[in-house]
Amino acid sequence: MSSRADLDGTLYAIENGYERACRARVFQFMVDELGFESVDAARDAWRPQFAKYNQTLRALRAGLGRTFDEEKYWRVTRGDPREFLKANAAAAEALRAADAAPGKKKTKKYVLTNCAEKQAREALAALGLQDAFDGVFGADAMGDSCKPELEAFRAVQQAVGIDFARTAFFEDSVKNLAAAKALGMTTVLVASATAREEGARRDGFEPDHVVAAVTRAEMTRVLPGVFG
Repeated sequence: MSSRADLDGTLYAIENGYERACRARVFQFMVDELGFESVDAARDAWRPQFAKYNQTLRALRAGLGRTFDEEKYWRVTRGDPREFLKANAAAAEALRAADAAPGKKKTKKYVLTNCAEKQAREALAALGLQDAFDGVFGADAMGDSCKPELEAFRAVQQAVGIDFARTAFFEDSVKNLAAAKALGMTTVLVASATAREEGARRDGFEPDHVVAAVTRAEMTRVLPGVFG
């Protein structure tokens, strides 16, 4: 069995303010670097493009046709995660539990995120999870693809050789889980404001499992063969 996990809103609670701060820095970046006249104008231009591309970097480049220093974009907009993220002992315990059973084959664990790998690793370090995963796949590895596009999942599959039918995917976004399910993965929704903001799906898709947070008790409840 292998597992994939999202970062933002999955390995930490989305309500803690980090994503909101990153989003605010995006709009300020659009003013300072891309010539938008105000934060409000930047937000209004960003919103429909983000809905289309599901990643701000692509929304700015492909949707709005802007060019800029990508490394600077990630550095500025993601900021210092230590301002908001603290060690997540409960998640660390849950991830250790996936390998704790005597004689059980190690569960490969990967982070799949729409932000750059460098910034993703900084966030994992702030969460005390820098050694909890076998790999991190972000905007650098996925290139022109991003969640929830099937090409992004297949790129990771090709890189690490996982079997989708033996993979569980943890996410706070239902639309990203729907794409994972289309490839045969077991889907686990980490309940947060993200799913509530997305609203009900017209296709009737529902995740296989729902957990309140990434904790050993919740993981064992939904995937006892992996975390029990």
